[in-house]
This record gives sequence, C-alpha cells and structure tokens, in this order.
Amino acid sequence: MAAKTRMGKYLTEIETDFISKAVDLSQEPLSVMDVGAEAGRFSLLPQNSKVQVVSIDINAYALRRLKQKACQVNIILADARCLPLKEGVFDVVFMIEVLDYIPELDQALSECVRALKPGASAVLSFGNKSSLKARLKALRGKSYRHSYGEVLECMSKTGGWVKKKLGYNWLPMGRTSQNNMVYILACLEKIFGLRRIVKYSPWVIMHIKKPFPDAKLMQVPLESHK
Repeated sequence: MAAKTRMGKYLTEIETDFISKAVDLSQEPLSVMDVGAEAGRFSLLPQNSKVQVVSIDINAYALRRLKQKACQVNIILADARCLPLKEGVFDVVFMIEVLDYIPELDQALSECVRALKPGASAVLSFGNKSSLKARLKALRGKSYRHSYGEVLECMSKTGGWVKKKLGYNWLPMGRTSQNNMVYILACLEKIFGLRRIVKYSPWVIMHIKKPFPDAKLMQVPLESHK
C-alpha cells in the first residue's frame, strides 16, 4: 500500500532508476537475490525469463503474495543476518529499505557480500541517522537505525567497494504521504543538487561491488566520501 502512494511512487522511482543504471538485468544467465523482498517490488524488475530470482524475507505472508504474482520467483523464508545459501552464487543482490530493520549491520552486510560472486554487484538503501531529518524524527521519539559513516565503515570491513551512491528523500513527508506537493518537491530536490549531498541525505542508496580475490583496490579514507 505504501508503494502506491505519491510518496511511495517517488521513492520507488528513484530506487528503480538507480538499480537500472547500476546493473544490467537483461543479461543471461543471471542470478538475482532480493533480500527483504516483501511483495516483490524489486524481485519483479528482471523481465528476462532466463534470470533466476531468489526472494528472501522473514514475512511468510508477503512471500506467498509474491509467489502468487510471479510463480517463477523462488521464495525463501529466512533472516538477512543468516542466509541459508552458499558463498559466491549471485550476480546481483538487492537490499532495498531493509537495513533500517536490522540492528546487526555487520552481519547483514557480511551476508550480502558473502552471497555475491567476485566482481558482482549489490544495491542497498537505508535511512541515514546522521541526517537532519533523522534528528527531527528523534524529537518525536523515532530515528533511523544506522548512519552513513557506520555503513561505509562496516562495508569496508566486509570487503565491499562502494562504486556509486545517491542521497534522496529530503521531502518533509512520511513514506505513505499523498501530499500533492510530492512531485514539486522531488523536482526541487533534484534541481538544487540535494541528492549529491549523500553524507547528510535522509536516505542513501549505494551500488556495491565485490572485488576479485586478487584485486588490489585503493582504500579510500572514509572522511573523503561526500
């Protein structure tokens, strides 16, 4: 239901566009894992019949709904912190709007990177605890769970390499809002370049690459990320 609101459509559009630019889902053969799939917003993105999709969630009802919509999708009832899958089997992993529900950030990211093939990609998003929007939410007794810096540091420890990142959701509305100003404010967010101020963006989406075992990557200082 949230995805069908004006705010939900805005968020999904940004996330889908970012995914389409980060990974080529038309490749074949291709194996994709969607962690925290719910009813399948992103599990259904691959249109190629030769793409194998595995959808993971802890919500059995959501997975059953997804299976009814797309019988070709493989569903697994499991926790993102302990995936019942072998190491290095997926070409792409999605973790969209999942980390906000997982206190154990290191476990979730380690499992995400572990499941990827060397050189493969992951796309993940999260609410940024170090943003102004998070501080305003904290005044109401709510907040995001992880900060931008924490995610970068944890990703560095797991061996993942951040290839691209984008900030979004600067709009002063909740994710289920039907406010008529959503489209206008989204345009202003883009025009004024707020999406490039990733460190302080309310939400962040990242394209992660798993390096090859023999790759010698330059380590970028965390404070240099903007």
